[in-house]
This record gives sequence, structure tokens and C-alpha cells, in this order.
Amino acid sequence: MSDEGWREFLAADGVADWVVLHGGATAAFRVASLGAAAHLVAALSDVPGLAGSGTVLTITDGRVTVRLTRDLWLLGRHQ
Repeated sequence: MSDEGWREFLAADGVADWVVLHGGATAAFRVASLGAAAHLVAALSDVPGLAGSGTVLTITDGRVTVRLTRDLWLLGRHQ
């Protein structure tokens, strides 16, 4: 992601929980259990446009990490 691109992403509304790493925009959310992580991921799977986007979801018994591909956040910006 270009210097301009990550700055623009972080300036957008509603991304206070996100950081931009080398692999793309990333957010980590604490959860109480593996079951809670599964519920959060199930809810995320209902987000329009997420399926097939290349988003990486990582779940553990204490955290869900979401990494957006560059193409996904650019798509949302142009809609």
C-alpha cells in the first residue's frame, strides 16, 4: 500500500480500531472464548462484499484478527 493510500485509509470514518501493516489494513478484537470468536467470525461472514474478497480471518480463544486486502478497502471507498 502506498504512503498516500494508508494515510487515506486511516483518515476514513469508522476505522479507529484498524492499523495498516505491510499486508494490509488489520484489526484485532479481544473475545472471551473460542466460541465467542466463532460467533464474531460468523457475524463477519454476513458483511456484504467480504466473501471472496481475500480477507484473512484468524481466530484464537482470545482474539479475532481481520486483515483486509488492499483491493477490498479500495472497493469500499469507491462505492
